[in-house]
Amino acid sequence: MKIVEVNAKGLPCPHPVVAATKALEDITEGTLVVLVDSEVARDNVKRMAESRGCTVSVEGMEDTFRLSITKVSLAHDKRVVLPDDKGVAETVVYLFNADFIGSNRELGKVLVKGFLDAIASLPRRKSTIILISNGVKLAAAGSYVLDSLTALCSAGCELLICGTCLDFFKIRTDVQVGRVSNALEIMEKLTGAGKVVHL
Repeated sequence: MKIVEVNAKGLPCPHPVVAATKALEDITEGTLVVLVDSEVARDNVKRMAESRGCTVSVEGMEDTFRLSITKVSLAHDKRVVLPDDKGVAETVVYLFNADFIGSNRELGKVLVKGFLDAIASLPRRKSTIILISNGVKLAAAGSYVLDSLTALCSAGCELLICGTCLDFFKIRTDVQVGRVSNALEIMEKLTGAGKVVHL
């Protein structure tokens, strides 16, 4: 079985997951070994591989994480499900790049709360909320919309939060709801959605 190795140590986000994704796409089946040196990169690469139907094992070695990703040929994978075009068309992504909407902060906070509550009352469809830039503060401790975001997640809505933005504001450990994501996954969600609503 073919074995390919990618050394992504020292690369900033999202380059480790980008390099791993490209390497994974270049092999039909076999094992991809990815070396990274941070927990963030480890988690991003692992999540990407698992989302593509691969099995992943992780070993920690001093300052290095070694991920062994096994890819099975689609011809041999009985789990493969053909994409549903209708399902893609019905996916919606809501993008928040600030912790309020518009130029008036107090009014803008009311609008964010109102829009989040409105999303919960819309007809059920696959939806994702993405928080970037100042929008990541909406998912942090003390946010005025934590209850609304928690309710949406409980109802099946996916919530992705930009890890680079969290690190910039030094609030990664303050995240209360949702999942820390990366630039590649966020761009895949945006470009693969049936509709993107920028709030």
